[in-house]
Amino acid sequence: MKLRDILMLAALVSALLPSAAQATDPQLARGIAEYEDFEYEAALASLQKAAAAEGLDDAERAKVHLYLGLVRYSLGDQEAARQDFERAIRLDYAIFPPPDTSPKIVKDFNAVKAGIPPPGPIAKPEPKPKPKPEPGLKPEPGTLRAEAPRGRLWTWIAAGVGAAAMIGAGTCGFLASEAKKDFDAAEWADDANALKSKVETRALAANVLYGVGGAALAAAVVLFFVEGGSSAPADDAGGDLQIVPAPGGLGAVYRF
Repeated sequence: MKLRDILMLAALVSALLPSAAQATDPQLARGIAEYEDFEYEAALASLQKAAAAEGLDDAERAKVHLYLGLVRYSLGDQEAARQDFERAIRLDYAIFPPPDTSPKIVKDFNAVKAGIPPPGPIAKPEPKPKPKPEPGLKPEPGTLRAEAPRGRLWTWIAAGVGAAAMIGAGTCGFLASEAKKDFDAAEWADDANALKSKVETRALAANVLYGVGGAALAAAVVLFFVEGGSSAPADDAGGDLQIVPAPGGLGAVYRF
């Protein structure tokens, strides 16, 4: 026989050797051999002695519980078998039944393994969120502050008053001119005096309304730039200029 044939035969014999040869603990090796020979009662006793032995590493102890589970499953104690499968998986997550194991046992083994999370890296603690500033505290330097929304309420009020006054002034002026025509055409002195008073009253009202309207429109122009052009923050501690109605027209009030 050639040397190559001898080496191939040795490799084949090594591959076909029972798994008992791979166990270092004598009781474990005996229990595996008895299980493979279908001597389940004897295998159970040997594997229980192996489980009680000291000095086994995690891989060997995982193999003990794996074969204890296989033996107990073969003896009909499925619940105890699943418990041994769980111990084996927790000791060695990569462990798996031998290739000639019944598919039913393998299915139950996989079901037990599915309920056990695989070992992984330790999760890093999440960073603590930064504390939010308490209400009322001033923002840190460089922090932009939202500006308070500003409208043009008084601008439109002043513009409305001015427009109404100018319309009223024009109406009174028209009525005064009509009364002046009647005055010029009057034949009797009493009628002329009454028409003269009416012309003067309407002319005076037109003049007053023209003055109020002009002042209101001028105020509206000023307020248009004052109210809409300010960029001061909402919590600014400075004064505030306001236009308020006053007897005979509008007035300005400055609040500190």
